[in-house]
Amino acid sequence: MKIKNYNELRKKKTVVPRILVVVLIPELLEEWINKSETELCMRRCAYWISLRGQAETTNTESVTVYIPRENLFTVDTLKSLMQQITLGGTL
Repeated sequence: MKIKNYNELRKKKTVVPRILVVVLIPELLEEWINKSETELCMRRCAYWISLRGQAETTNTESVTVYIPRENLFTVDTLKSLMQQITLGGTL
């Protein structure tokens, strides 16, 4: 990711907590989303990570961010993160 974005996401003091969400999509975009009046189905998945407080980097253009596979971004994950923020916790 670009250093500018990395530095924005790693700030300790922000009004709104920030996370990085990476969505994996199929090579053929037509296979990614199916929609109808009764459902919206997205194929593949997303992962998330909080970069808050991460160390500065000596890189000048970009940095590689590794997201643990157990950080699956789901509806339950989002609810849990929102509850944690509501209770004054940090991400």
